[in-house]
Amino acid sequence: MSKHIPNIITAVRILLLPFIYLFYLVDAIPYGKIIAVVIYLVAAVTDFLDGHLARKHNVVSNIGKMLDPIADKMLYYTGLLLIILDNILPVWACVVIFFINLMRDFAIDCLRMLAATKGTVMAANMFGKIKTTIAFIAVPWLMLLPCLPTDLSWLLVMQIIGYVLIGLQTLCCLLSGLVYLIQNRKVLAS
Repeated sequence: MSKHIPNIITAVRILLLPFIYLFYLVDAIPYGKIIAVVIYLVAAVTDFLDGHLARKHNVVSNIGKMLDPIADKMLYYTGLLLIILDNILPVWACVVIFFINLMRDFAIDCLRMLAATKGTVMAANMFGKIKTTIAFIAVPWLMLLPCLPTDLSWLLVMQIIGYVLIGLQTLCCLLSGLVYLIQNRKVLAS
């Protein structure tokens, strides 16, 4: 297996982003939002696929360790932006979720850059992976809500499940950021 395949898969995840926007935002496309959700889910699966292949075939690379989290963030923020634009969550919740995720990502990215200047590449921790997994369930779940008929008796239950999922993702975001900073405090100290 080529050592570049995991990184190519990661790049494909990034290349799918404009198609998610296109299908979700262009109302003239029949079933566009549903297609966008399917593309989002395919892109999310590539996150697990690239990492699995890299580890299985022992082709983990420094560029992959850096590119994968960037691709994850780009996918997550794509979905979050679409949720915000579609008014799926209350504005205050969107602001809180966006702020917490953005601040955590900024802090971790700064820490990674600092570590890189010292010749260290820092991979994602398990809490970050859990955060990402929940995000890749919560976001398409919420993106799908506007596609459902409003007269469904279980629509409220689906909304509550979506809200709980995005709340869990945000909580895991805080936890993973804190754990990341604690685990890598030596980078800050030196």
